[in-house]
Amino acid sequence: MHQVPPTLTPFVIKACKNTCPNAVLPHAPRVELEQVVHASGWPDFLHQTVTNIRHHHQFKIAVSACPNGCAQPHIADFGLIATAKIHLDPDLCKECGLCITACREQALNLGPPITLDAKACLGCLACVRVCSTQALTSPKALYRVVLGGKLGRHPRLAHELGEFNVPQVLVILEKTLALYMQHYRPRLRLGELVEHLGVENVNALVGP
Repeated sequence: MHQVPPTLTPFVIKACKNTCPNAVLPHAPRVELEQVVHASGWPDFLHQTVTNIRHHHQFKIAVSACPNGCAQPHIADFGLIATAKIHLDPDLCKECGLCITACREQALNLGPPITLDAKACLGCLACVRVCSTQALTSPKALYRVVLGGKLGRHPRLAHELGEFNVPQVLVILEKTLALYMQHYRPRLRLGELVEHLGVENVNALVGP
């Protein structure tokens, strides 16, 4: 006799462990994200729409504590990637070169004076950790929001919306779930909806 597998939860959140030495934001806002999902009505909506929830029905959220290459945010419906905003004070630089060695993106140049290419910098904090003079510091950290990733028969890497603080991230999640429910049909993934509506249109609809 064929057994129907048990139904799954309407959403899942994957986050880095807070013991990672590379973490930029070690404590993921898991509780806040869960609160937004429940307040949006998504769990009740999916239970009413789908008889038996499977993996392709779940709304997947992934939070990476650093920009070092975790794949999960890029294949989730809603992904967060922590990134630090680096501040440079050339007057404090002793030209030891440790930051140049530490930076895998080659975003720093000793000059003199030392310069930082903000476009090349991923905000991983590697340079800050080795700087003994505080010429390189990180006054704040944000999350890069990526949307619409998925695996399956037609995989899609999530596209980047931008860099935001936690309150802004929660607003984006709320708007994303509202948009998803507005257009939802069984088996429709957020990535497919993004392709249908267009990236620029979706970004304008869900932005904070």
